[in-house]
Amino acid sequence: MNEVRCDILNSAGISGRVLEFGPGPGTNFKCFANSTTIDEYVGVEPNTYFKEEMMREKEKRGLTFPLEFAPLRGEDFVDVTSESFDIVILTHVLCSVDSVETVLANAERALKPGGKMIIMEHMSAPDGTKMKMVQDVVGPIFNIIGNGCKVLDMPTKIQNYLGNRFFVQLEKFEAPLPAFPLFFARPHVKGIVTKK
Repeated sequence: MNEVRCDILNSAGISGRVLEFGPGPGTNFKCFANSTTIDEYVGVEPNTYFKEEMMREKEKRGLTFPLEFAPLRGEDFVDVTSESFDIVILTHVLCSVDSVETVLANAERALKPGGKMIIMEHMSAPDGTKMKMVQDVVGPIFNIIGNGCKVLDMPTKIQNYLGNRFFVQLEKFEAPLPAFPLFFARPHVKGIVTKK
């Protein structure tokens, strides 16, 4: 997944003030190597254990931008100054939030006009397919062991919420995940959506 992850992040031209929801231990930092165009980075992450991990990953990658850690759920990140970020990153986070729409609303409020939201998420397979039947069986188990992650029709949720206020370009793809145990999470969507 690293190649797919870095391809979309690098194609977006990450620069300026960057906000990431659910950065975990700094998983996307490997894609920022040699980046001198990030002025400031804010990670919204409810798991405070990851703060130290993020700092270590930042140092390991030689990243020099200032890093602020906001120990909040994406739904609770409401005090952000409106239109203050150039980039918002949402990779493998929307599946595990309580409200996709609330997190997208907070991301939208934070983003400047012309700013970009980078999205990569797993998604439900089309209805009636064998993969969808497997997801329906495995999904509830994955929700318990996968930090609350749910199998959702993510493209529709994103398009329905952002469609009128953003230029939405989403692409469905099969993620290069191992056959076991994550084959059911291969259906993915990625895209760069730009605020009008």
